[in-house]
Amino acid sequence: MSRYSDIDPLAGMEEWDRYEPCFDEPSEPQPPADAFDKTAATLTPAQAQAAAHFGPILVLAGAGTGKTSTLTAAVVHRIAVERIPASRILAVTFTNKAAAEMASRIRAALDGLAAPSWLGTYHGLAARQLRDAPEIAALRPNFDIVDADDSRRFVKRVMKAQGLDGEESGDANARDPLKIMCNRIAKFKDNLITPAGAAAWVEAKIAKSDRSREPVDPHTLRAAARVYADYQRALRKANAADFGDLLLWPTLAMRKDDAYRARWASRFDWLAADEYQDVNFAQYSWLKSFAAEHGRVFCVGDDDQAIYGWRGSDIEYIRRFHQDFPGAVQVRLEENFRSTGHILAAANAVIARDQKRLGKTLYTRKEHGDKIEIVAYRNAQAEAAGVVDEILARHAEGTGWQDIAILYRASFLSRGFEEALMRARIPHVIVGDVGFYQRAEIKDALALLRLAATPDDRQSDEAFRRVINEPRRGFGAKAMETVEAEASFRNVSLLRALDTAELPTKCRAAGLQFADQLRRIGEDRSHTLADQISLLLDASGYRAMLRDSKAESSEDRLENLQELISLAGEFHTARELLDHAALATSRPGEDETDRVRLMTLHKAKGLEFPHVFLPAWEAGVFPSDYNRDADEERRLAYVALTRGMRRVSISYCAFRRGFGAPSLYVDDIPEEHCVRGRLRDAERRRGTPRQPVDWRKLPSHLRRP
Repeated sequence: MSRYSDIDPLAGMEEWDRYEPCFDEPSEPQPPADAFDKTAATLTPAQAQAAAHFGPILVLAGAGTGKTSTLTAAVVHRIAVERIPASRILAVTFTNKAAAEMASRIRAALDGLAAPSWLGTYHGLAARQLRDAPEIAALRPNFDIVDADDSRRFVKRVMKAQGLDGEESGDANARDPLKIMCNRIAKFKDNLITPAGAAAWVEAKIAKSDRSREPVDPHTLRAAARVYADYQRALRKANAADFGDLLLWPTLAMRKDDAYRARWASRFDWLAADEYQDVNFAQYSWLKSFAAEHGRVFCVGDDDQAIYGWRGSDIEYIRRFHQDFPGAVQVRLEENFRSTGHILAAANAVIARDQKRLGKTLYTRKEHGDKIEIVAYRNAQAEAAGVVDEILARHAEGTGWQDIAILYRASFLSRGFEEALMRARIPHVIVGDVGFYQRAEIKDALALLRLAATPDDRQSDEAFRRVINEPRRGFGAKAMETVEAEASFRNVSLLRALDTAELPTKCRAAGLQFADQLRRIGEDRSHTLADQISLLLDASGYRAMLRDSKAESSEDRLENLQELISLAGEFHTARELLDHAALATSRPGEDETDRVRLMTLHKAKGLEFPHVFLPAWEAGVFPSDYNRDADEERRLAYVALTRGMRRVSISYCAFRRGFGAPSLYVDDIPEEHCVRGRLRDAERRRGTPRQPVDWRKLPSHLRRP
């Protein structure tokens, strides 16, 4: 049994003066003396200056300025010049991929010698720390680390025991109570709140909201604190830690006990951190605890690219770096190796209006290149068609599909481009997302439409199974078994079987009301198809379910439904729309790598493409009405522009669900760096057309008639 309390295993940290961490520091081979000189020869003066700086330093690395090369060179300098053993260097990144790339570069620079063994992600390195002393989390040696699915099962059991609704919806993107609860527990841990302190923290937050009138859900918060306590007991009983525990307990141990912290901090002579603008409170506190003894910390980041506030990152940590590490220097990396002059000038102009930024101005030795295209369209359909026509033209000029990306602010915007690309038979892939018609809310809405159109056809049974309990009407496994048996016995549809199935009173009443609403809306021929879908979403309670949900993605799902309603205006019958949706699920069979990329702006961070299309730059869409942080939206626009290497095309619509106006970011771009309309059209008017497109060189299915 642990000597600590049941809820807070750190209650007895004063006893830890007897603890000695176990480290293995074998003698290390010496690196070649000229290793850093060779590396520095590939750097700019600013990069080399940063890499060789002795004390605490913040490297403010703009987009495309070679931050990974600078960080790698800094590690090489410590090993080859300062002769710090690689085992005494701690370097932290956000992804395993970034860590692997950095390790590979370090080994290459050191002629094959090992990279620092403590190079990895925050959670990966903290897990090694916890393995060394699991008692700080009241765990036993060889504890298990549970993944997200196992964690959800633990939480579900606790919620059930407490009489809370912990049923999963079956959809990874759904707003179900279980997912909400898991997210709240994760946020407790990201903010270093223990189960023992959660209740007090919740009450303080509720009291603060009463004063500031910031909306919170007191019932859900209090329930989360109770579930958190029992969930942690269940984990401890199983000798298991979840993802959040890996940082929570080592960080708290270092904050609570100076001797424990000093022993770990003395293990490393130098620390390096990548993407410092993206750290949350737990990550910031963990890193700062390691640096407390010597302050030799090398942080690389860019406050202009801080776009993840919605998931816990806090931009203030990079902006207060000099307060945390007095005497620190700041080096700006401003030479961009990615983009042309016009692109950088546009990006600089947009981000310059953020008054709180640390400040830097990107420049390049490349030519000015092509100006930013700013193209206005009448509506979303015309925009999608116009962008696809331009993609076809550029491909005919020799641009590969893989060199083109369409980047948008919200996932619902992908639908029009998917449709247009599919019609043109252009190979494409949605990165980090599913296609529009594969999204759960779209499938649910189409299932309602199918049921309303053919309620007595057994072909609609699958649609019935999908939506009968969305929102919940009491149709669990037992009720569905009864309905299925009745339908089979009478040889009728599942919806018709509701009339005679022997169901519990409340369940039967809810089912019959649902069936009546579907029939009534489906039989009314005065409604357009768009009206039908809207009425079905309201009558079934589906739209209200999403509006009432506290899940993060609820607004996106409502936007997707509105997009479906707008799309329905292009079809005369339910059958036409349902067939269209089914056919749209197919994807071209070309090689995965040779495709046009579609993704949200958040997914695109860290990537680059020769040709970038940025649609829907309209007020209300971008900046988004749903993000209260106007500065973060502006930083997202900066990220969007700096994804482009050679050409960037911005577009907006006069009509997208009503009247629209160009995004305020469009007006921020100086006239000398942009052209209104397509470049090829402007050049044609000046009499200097580009190389004409030879449509005959395209595959037959892409040739224009």
